Amino acid sequence: MTKVIDCHVHSRGGEEAMKIVSEMDEYGIDAIVLFSPYPGQVVDEYSGKYFYNVGMQKEAALHVAKLQKEYPDRIIGFLWLEPRLEGATEVLEWALTDLELKGVKMIPYHWYPYDENLFNVYEKIEELEAPVIFHSGILFGFEDSSRFCRPVNFEVLIKFPRLRFALAHVSWPWVDECISLWGRFRHAAQKSGERMQMFIDATPGTPLIYRREVFAKVLAYGAHDYLLFGSDSSTRSLKYSKSVRETDERILRDELGMPGEVVNKYLGLNAIRFLGLK
Repeated sequence: MTKVIDCHVHSRGGEEAMKIVSEMDEYGIDAIVLFSPYPGQVVDEYSGKYFYNVGMQKEAALHVAKLQKEYPDRIIGFLWLEPRLEGATEVLEWALTDLELKGVKMIPYHWYPYDENLFNVYEKIEELEAPVIFHSGILFGFEDSSRFCRPVNFEVLIKFPRLRFALAHVSWPWVDECISLWGRFRHAAQKSGERMQMFIDATPGTPLIYRREVFAKVLAYGAHDYLLFGSDSSTRSLKYSKSVRETDERILRDELGMPGEVVNKYLGLNAIRFLGLK
């Protein structure tokens, strides 16, 4: 039986775990990666002015940790981290050890992934052996930020070979660049003998008219074992997860002729490896 893990779901605050899981059952979702609520306040989207503090970051983490604790086999909590926060590494360690959150979500909002000031955060994530999902590609909702989210900006993570990460949205519209970067990390892993670091989160962002082409390219390049299903749903719209899944299954099976093994990897088995689940 196909195991369905949606690796890209947003929490908004105020949710109840029982209601979330009830909707997951209704829409055929076995588990979700649930990001903690956005941990700050944007003051001016165009200039990149923002307001964060440790208290806001911890409050967001505590919310998703509570949901995970109620249904640990169904809700996989990720800390949405603002890495420029003073004390980010301390908050990160607290969230992943004391709260037992399972991974990290980050959006490059007016910061570049290759900024050396972030290296201590990457080192801490590597030390904690936690997976990371980065937003990559055009960014709606955070004005003038897409330039920070180009996939090639993440090449610096090659310096951290034990950091396991996924780029979300197949970096649309920079899909070819994302695939090329994945090839760069594949080459590095083959050369060093280290475990492959990079996964590709196929969460939409990709308009439907491009989606078949995106899957065809990613799979033709050999990323069958590193492609993750995600929907960009929120806990208030899990029905959308089912819609994305059905569309993707139709493209993979009917239009591209992919065997069930590949579809099953995409829908959940690859996520098990990415998340380090048993």
